[in-house]
Amino acid sequence: LVMFMFAIEHVSRIARVLRMPGGNALLVGVGGSGRQSLSILATEMAGYQLFRIEITKSYGMTEWREDLKTVLIEAGAGDRPLVFLFSDTQIAKEGFVEDINNMLNAGEVPNIFPSDERVAICEKVRPFAKEQFGRAAGDMSPLQLYAYFIQRVKQYLHIILAFSPIGSAFRDRLRLFPSLVNCCAIDWFTAW
Repeated sequence: LVMFMFAIEHVSRIARVLRMPGGNALLVGVGGSGRQSLSILATEMAGYQLFRIEITKSYGMTEWREDLKTVLIEAGAGDRPLVFLFSDTQIAKEGFVEDINNMLNAGEVPNIFPSDERVAICEKVRPFAKEQFGRAAGDMSPLQLYAYFIQRVKQYLHIILAFSPIGSAFRDRLRLFPSLVNCCAIDWFTAW
């Protein structure tokens, strides 16, 4: 990887966004402009964990939801911040973008966890609650523990979206899902 001024500027912007609690980024540029490579570099510089989905022919909403559960649990009950790198070429169904919109806005996807998984999440997050709240964490209800889990997700999950501005799909997605703009720092990758 050759580090020239264009790349250094974008890495520093992405790294600055990642250092903010709950910082998310929308990287806009044509394919091959370095959006994903520079995001991976900034993630490694920060010492954060990176998560990317692998699209296959049979990848659908079920696999997507399982991947999102993994992302949410790693961010909310993990020991270090997580970066979820997602490209517009990975959008197999528009429901993917709707879920990302929800994660950006509320920190969760509504009703993604069944009640048994919620109980397991509450137990995973209890040690972090004890660390922050002390003895009061022992008296926290499952609802309070889950709210604390969502608070941790909002703080430690960083979503980086790498989208191309070419075509009407980008414009339509921004209009349909306003959190892509409202909850992200936008970085335009222009021609270098």
